[in-house]
Amino acid sequence: MMREGPVGMNVTDWTWGPAQRSCSAAIVGATGATGVELAEILLAFGQPADRILCFARAESTLRVRDTNLHVQPMPADPRALAAYDVVFLCTPTEVSLELVPQLLEHGARIVDLSSAYREAPDVPLIVPEINGDLLRAGPRLVANPNCTTAIACLPLAVIARLVGLEEVVVASYQAASGAGAAGLDALRCETREAAGIARGPGRPSPFPAPIALNVIPAISTVGEDGVSGEERKIANEARKILRLDTLVVESTTVRVPVERCHSVAVHLRTRTPVDPAAVMAALRSAPGVVWTADPHGPRPRECAGRDEVFVGRVRAGARGPNSLAFFAVGDQLRKGASLNAVQIAAGLLGSR
Repeated sequence: MMREGPVGMNVTDWTWGPAQRSCSAAIVGATGATGVELAEILLAFGQPADRILCFARAESTLRVRDTNLHVQPMPADPRALAAYDVVFLCTPTEVSLELVPQLLEHGARIVDLSSAYREAPDVPLIVPEINGDLLRAGPRLVANPNCTTAIACLPLAVIARLVGLEEVVVASYQAASGAGAAGLDALRCETREAAGIARGPGRPSPFPAPIALNVIPAISTVGEDGVSGEERKIANEARKILRLDTLVVESTTVRVPVERCHSVAVHLRTRTPVDPAAVMAALRSAPGVVWTADPHGPRPRECAGRDEVFVGRVRAGARGPNSLAFFAVGDQLRKGASLNAVQIAAGLLGSR
């Protein structure tokens, strides 16, 4: 049965205020791209450095916002992490699958940024502006969504509230840094080589083909049915986040030679006739969304490092009065990952 649809929560519900700053936050996987971004956001929100505990495979020092954060090796007994008020897992799926049960057994409050528990029916998958009301129950484990899904769902939720959704077709244009530091390194090395500049030594590329001056029309493993892992995530996670179990979602995910920010071109069908002008007005007032009037925007280069999802090119679709198209861009390391995780944690810590 189809559930009600997006509910959302007030912006103030995820403010990182005095109550949150008095808490301790552990970042597991702190030296990866998502972990570093998370530490940067916490410091920018005023979290004291001595209440940010960083963990990775090896001891090191992380320099973030002119602050040195000590990175500790993982404790021999990872359940010791449960002593902290919130634990961010910026870890591969297999590591999260191993750690989460141990942490929950000892009462930890966890925000997991991997895909390990996103589709688990008893684990909330949250974009606070859409379904953050689920945080009020104080869950001990919350899954952070796939970055492309989060970026696409913010404007989709606005439209769902306005006129309902029946079908969503997505083409994504995903930045090289979505594959981590190795992806960004591959893009930069290959771009220098294409420009006639010596490439120099670089780490192995995570991509199945050259990324510079190229596009790769599949992300993650492609199954026997021709659907990629990323495409499967977008469909399943969008239904769960939007609380629309029977929503038809079809996507093609593409890796493009962009350093940062994922983009999505979305074509959809709505339950009732849709007025593009009304959608634009709703997007202008939606939390976490910036409406772009530029007919040639939004664009990744200008959106990089920003917290919002930028939406433009809203227009009537070609399939009758119930069809619409738009283009959206979001920084996949911020709203697509680390910022969203911090917003989740703010709601959890505020509901203690």
